[in-house]
Amino acid sequence: MRRLRLFSLSAQIQRQRSYYKILERTQRGDLDVTSWLVWFLSQVENAAACSHALVARTLCKARFWLRFQAADINERQRKVLNRLLDAGPEGFVGGINNRKYMGLTRTSRATAWRELADLVDKGCLAPTAKGGRSSAYEIPWADLGVPS
Repeated sequence: MRRLRLFSLSAQIQRQRSYYKILERTQRGDLDVTSWLVWFLSQVENAAACSHALVARTLCKARFWLRFQAADINERQRKVLNRLLDAGPEGFVGGINNRKYMGLTRTSRATAWRELADLVDKGCLAPTAKGGRSSAYEIPWADLGVPS
């Protein structure tokens, strides 16, 4: 029977970069492996947590696109929405604004404003607390099941 492992321990150990230090320290001593086991099990826990977060982000993105599959969204808008979804709730500090949209899509100010307003009208984006000249928008994360 083959067991299914849903996390990458080797990737976690690679990210940590202290594997050889802890292994060498364990081998130099009296061969008490307790500290190594504690370190190793914490890496297993961290790897599982990273996998859980990846699955949660993927499900969030899938829920978003399922919800808006019938919406008429152009390629520039799709690109920006995917960037926002990939970055997550904390990814775009202050949300997406006209200037950031222009930079990501290489469009004019008027086109950026029009396309952002269109995404808000469709419910893909929601205005942040600010308004006026400093208007910014974000994915309605709470609607996708992401706690605030």
